[in-house]
Amino acid sequence: MNTLQDVSSKLKDYHYSGTAFLPKIAIVPLAQEKNCSCKCLVSPGEYVKEGDIIARPSSGDGYKSVIHSPIPGKVLDIISTTCPNGNLENAVRIQLGGSFSYTGKPSPAADWQSLSSSAIITKITEYGIINTFLTYEPSSLGEQIKKQQKRKNRSLIVRFFDEDFLRISDSLYTKFFFDEILVGTEIVAKAMDATEVVFAIDEHFDKSFIEYFSRIKNGHILEIGSGKYPAGFKREIAQTFNKLFKKTNNISISQDDLYVDSCTMYDVYKGIVTGVPSISKFIHFSGNCLNASGFLDVKLGFRIKDIVAQLGGFKEQPALVVINGLVCGYTVNSMDIPITKYVKSIEFVSEFKTTDYHIYECILCGSCRYVCPVNISPDILYNYMVNGTATLEKYKSTSLLCTECGLCNTVCTARLPLCQTITALKENIEKTIKDKN
Repeated sequence: MNTLQDVSSKLKDYHYSGTAFLPKIAIVPLAQEKNCSCKCLVSPGEYVKEGDIIARPSSGDGYKSVIHSPIPGKVLDIISTTCPNGNLENAVRIQLGGSFSYTGKPSPAADWQSLSSSAIITKITEYGIINTFLTYEPSSLGEQIKKQQKRKNRSLIVRFFDEDFLRISDSLYTKFFFDEILVGTEIVAKAMDATEVVFAIDEHFDKSFIEYFSRIKNGHILEIGSGKYPAGFKREIAQTFNKLFKKTNNISISQDDLYVDSCTMYDVYKGIVTGVPSISKFIHFSGNCLNASGFLDVKLGFRIKDIVAQLGGFKEQPALVVINGLVCGYTVNSMDIPITKYVKSIEFVSEFKTTDYHIYECILCGSCRYVCPVNISPDILYNYMVNGTATLEKYKSTSLLCTECGLCNTVCTARLPLCQTITALKENIEKTIKDKN
């Protein structure tokens, strides 16, 4: 499935990034990373400044990230809202008002080189930075770095392109903010005392940037050259690297190492160097329904519908609103959904571009098994979860191998939600293992 030419063509269409309008109302969910709901620290009627901490994980959550107010203003109330991942969560609703602490103001660069590892991790946590290497599994970066410190060999892998071949968000981050991403990489490498740093790039990476990688100690450039999907997940990156470097350089990486993306490294730079907490995200807006696409810096809590006006409105009403890519992302049924830390892209798709989404009975064609890169049987796992079909424990446990690439969904002639069902099974098994321990 070669789409590199399409990606290169799309990237050439973007010559600059922009800043979205300020929202009059921000809706900030209190859960913005996997398995972590924060305790609200504000009450209706209170006034908050831009960047104030409005929610914090419970004391037992270690290095989970805090949540900040993206705008100054008055807390109107605490409501329930549907999030981009489909979950219903409590959220703080804030009305814009007052002066800004960060927006429109210069941010002098901090001397991060003098910071200790523990100080960097603390700042990453307090600035609310999460790792979006896998958008369906956003996790606290500070917590991940802390875990890496316990390992003997600690490799940092930075992916400069998107794992979803129909999304170009991380590629746009790389195009516009390469220097900042490289500094973010240096910061994280120092925090975890990385033994190796791997730069995972693809064919449309600007080769004139490669020389700058040399300033990173123990750095290795890994070009993912297959042009096939999946290529940007942990499994594929580790396999490609070990094939090239294990014999010649006697080094290898595993899926237990720390994998990050361009977006996350930019957030590290923004927090540690400029002192700006995680209150906004650059998001790629596209789709054949829009009058104009764009790569815009959007305040967290901005509702999807509020951004459409800045993009010139719709040429026609979308049949689908897809968050984080057509392969790995979510389809949402409302444009009242707020932007969260793990949103990278939003695509508005018209009806003639969509296909039949009616779910039919499995016809036992075997396509899902053939296409699966980790050789599991999605149909067996689906029938166990949905239809209660008796299944051996060894088959159930294979769900833990799933990388959630979504290929099984794309080939299923019955339109079964195979990937989503396997993800649910995997989460059930992981929870059971965690409870036992």
